[in-house]
Amino acid sequence: MIIQEDLKFAVIGKFSYGWPELEEIRKIVPLQCEIKVECKIGFLKDRHVLIRLTTMEDYVHVMSKLAYFLRAKDGFYQMRPLKWEPWFNPEAETTTALAWISFPGLSPNFFIQESLFTLAKAVGKPLHMDMATKNKSRPSCAKIKVEVYLLRDFPKRINVGVKKAISGEIISKWINIKYDYLPKYCKTCKLQGHTEMECYVLRPELKVLNDEGENNGDSQHQNKGSKILASSKGVGTQTQNKKVKINEETKMMDFQNKGTGRQQRNLNL
Repeated sequence: MIIQEDLKFAVIGKFSYGWPELEEIRKIVPLQCEIKVECKIGFLKDRHVLIRLTTMEDYVHVMSKLAYFLRAKDGFYQMRPLKWEPWFNPEAETTTALAWISFPGLSPNFFIQESLFTLAKAVGKPLHMDMATKNKSRPSCAKIKVEVYLLRDFPKRINVGVKKAISGEIISKWINIKYDYLPKYCKTCKLQGHTEMECYVLRPELKVLNDEGENNGDSQHQNKGSKILASSKGVGTQTQNKKVKINEETKMMDFQNKGTGRQQRNLNL
C-alpha cells in the first residue's frame, strides 16, 4: 500500500520557525535541497509538509542533512527532514532516522551489496552504499547508509566468519562498527536533537546555567571593548594635558611628553 501511494521515499519537512507560502516551498525545496528527480510537495499539518520523492538516491540525499536553511523571498527558513511514517503525529517526532555506518578493516571480498547489507542489518535497515564502496575504490573501509531506531542500543562490533572451501574450517574476526553521526532523541519531549540528560524540561537548571554562561560571555566581551576605549581615551588626554606654551624650552618638554604618551599607549594596548 505504501508503494502504491508513492510514499516509499516520502519525507516530512518540518518548519519550526515559520514557513513561506506553499507555492514558494514547491519551488525552492527541489532547487535548494538538490533533488534530482521530480517530486510532489503538499501541506500536511501544523508546520509540516509532505515531500514525495521518487528515487532512493534523492531520499538518502535529503535525509542526510540535519536541517536546511531555505532562502525565500522574505528571508531564511529552517526545514528539518524527518522520515514519514503511516501514523504521523505532529506532536511527536519519529524515533527513526538515517545514519552512515562503516566497517573499517573489513576484507575486500565482502564488498558486494548482499554481504554488506547482511552485516548492516545488525544495526538497522540498510538502504544505500556510498560511491567509494560501490566502485571498490576504498578497500580499507565499507560505508553504508542505514535506517536506525534511535531508542535501541547500537552494537560497537560484529563477528564475521569465513568458511574455507577445502577444509570447511570457519575463521572469524571481530570487525568494528563506526557511526558517523546518530541523532539524539528525548522520550519526554518526543523530539530529536537531545537526550533526557540534556532536557530543559526535566532539568530546567541546565537552561539557567546555559543562559548565565551566554550572558557572562557577552558581558566580558563588552567590558573588554570598554576597557580598550577607556585606555585609548586616557592616553590622549594625558598627552594633551602635558602640553605647555611653545618656546625653545617647552618644545623639548612637549616632545618628551609625546614620547611618554606613545609608550603609555603601547602599554595600554
